[in-house]
Amino acid sequence: MFIIVAVKRISFRYNRISSSLFAIGLLGIIAMSIPNLLRFIHERDTTNWLLILSFDLCFLLLAAYVIVKQLVPALQGKIAFEIDETGITSYVKSVVIKWEEIKEIELRRGRTSSSLYITFKWDTDHGSHLRIALGFVEGDDSKIRDKVIVYFEESKMV
Repeated sequence: MFIIVAVKRISFRYNRISSSLFAIGLLGIIAMSIPNLLRFIHERDTTNWLLILSFDLCFLLLAAYVIVKQLVPALQGKIAFEIDETGITSYVKSVVIKWEEIKEIELRRGRTSSSLYITFKWDTDHGSHLRIALGFVEGDDSKIRDKVIVYFEESKMV
């Protein structure tokens, strides 16, 4: 005889606004440097235009990464963070954590967003601590933490 247990899963989507603003900010930095880049090219100041171009390429690579990893999934309505009876899955950080690995969970507030700080019972592939930023996760940080804590406490009772 099999008992089928429905897995109760709570999912949070990517935050479209945060993802968009971050990508736009990076592209804005590149756009602000273009007039100087063009001026240095026109003046044949090779050292400065190569320096600006190298920084622009770094920002462009970072912007491409943010667009692919956060903005596109946000615009597609994909899930960024999930909790269920087995543990936590963060698609932003690409990690899966089982409840039995966790010693403590706390919410630490930052200037722009909060993060879940997870302390493990033993060293894992992630070390002894893991920080999961909630800036790209849609929803109120305190409510997300409360839901995570409820599942964590329930896992201790099993």
